[in-house]
Amino acid sequence: MMDDSRFSTLTPREIECLQGVAQHKRTKDIATDLNLSPKTVDAYIANAVRKLGFSDRDSAVRALMGSNLAIGGFSSSAISGVENPSSPVPSSWLGRLPWPFATRERPTNDLNYPGTIAAILIAASLMVAAMSVYILAISVLEHS
Repeated sequence: MMDDSRFSTLTPREIECLQGVAQHKRTKDIATDLNLSPKTVDAYIANAVRKLGFSDRDSAVRALMGSNLAIGGFSSSAISGVENPSSPVPSSWLGRLPWPFATRERPTNDLNYPGTIAAILIAASLMVAAMSVYILAISVLEHS
């Protein structure tokens, strides 16, 4: 566990930007949410990482999540490899998969446009296959 006094040096904007990183948001999305430019968001994140004494943003977010601070908006399942012992449902490999829709832990879509289209086509194909099996089963039952 890290010394929580280091976190008191962070500004509210630096914390908000780290929250965006914790939610797997891209810099561009964090910037849009906070009405800032992407370069400003990168600067806030770099300042926070430097103040906390880390070399990368993920380490800074993990440390912040592991601290005793109660800063809203962080979800341990939002970062791969970080478990929250108080969470009723532990994060798993399933929670780290990219989803074409928002979840409670990830309020934004994880896929880019082609990925979303592919996910929709796969889901539609599965529904068609399931319906085909259902129709086949009904026809077999009717003929027996």
